[in-house]
Parts: sequence; C-alpha cells; structure tokens
Amino acid sequence: MAKSLSPKIQLPTPMKEASLEITGNHLNIKYLKLVNHTADGRKDWSYKEYSKIGDPFYLHWAMNEDKKKGLSEEEINKILARKEKDANKAVQGDRILLCQNHYNYGHRVTHVVETVSSTAEKTDQMWTRLVRLVWVAQDPWEKYAPQTKNVIGDFVFKGGNLISANAPSIVLNLDALK
Repeated sequence: MAKSLSPKIQLPTPMKEASLEITGNHLNIKYLKLVNHTADGRKDWSYKEYSKIGDPFYLHWAMNEDKKKGLSEEEINKILARKEKDANKAVQGDRILLCQNHYNYGHRVTHVVETVSSTAEKTDQMWTRLVRLVWVAQDPWEKYAPQTKNVIGDFVFKGGNLISANAPSIVLNLDALK
C-alpha cells in the first residue's frame, strides 16, 4: 500500500529567501523536475490537491508502467536504482521547480517545492521524497499556470529526473511565477 500523500509531521522552519537582485533566482530554485500523471494518459494534473503554502507531500520518482513491459526484473531494478540515485540528488532544503505535461493544456509550471526529508524512501516500486509546497500556480492551472517555455526557456525534458537549474540550456524567468 502506498504511503499517505499528506504526512502529519512537524516541519522545520523554511529557509530564508534570497534577494532577487543578488541571485536572479528569488525562489532559490536548484533543480527542475518533469512530473507526468501517467495513470490517465497525462489528462489530469499531479499534486493538484496541494494548494496551501507549507503543505507537505511525497514527490515521486516512479517508473512508467508501460515502460516495464517486456523488461526483465534485472532491467527494471537497474532503472529503479537510477531513480533512487536521482531522488537522492537534492539535499534537504533544496528547491525544485515542478513542470507538467498535460495532454490538453501543454507544458506548464505548477509548483515549487522544498525537500524536507534528507533521503528518498522506497514505496511500492517507486522512490519518494517528503517535500513542502513553497509556490503553487493559481487555479485553474489550465488558465493560470505559466507555460514552461515562459519560465525555463526552450529547454525540453527527456524524463522525470532532476535537472540543475544552472544548466546552460536553461534560462530561468521566475518573474513569470509572480
């Protein structure tokens, strides 16, 4: 059974915000992550139920069920080992910008989260990290969530791994999140 998405825990005090003038990254974004709601063919939004700043939830590093077809257990375990490594890449307190591909509404930025747990945990063939909501797009996301290209430029995701916000092909425009 998957662990509850809304943990009831006492969270540490959030990190202090950096100045926009000093860093150009006023939300201290360290990584980007593509999130796909694959259970319904990307026709729904992931983590839609988290809309209050400070809300804790488990961010997933899961293997698409369709990709498992035809793979041996050994091949699946290798992929899950890579997912574990990626889920542990961020250190406690790092912030992650979540982007989503929706079948009907395209590529959108929906959340900024901060890692709360220091390591990933395995649950039901996926890895999770406890995170806390720092920013969320105004509802309805189809109308108000900024298009990914307006926030990170022309960067194209190739999977759900963490990508450094400092990668040369990424041009952060966090003013689009205000």
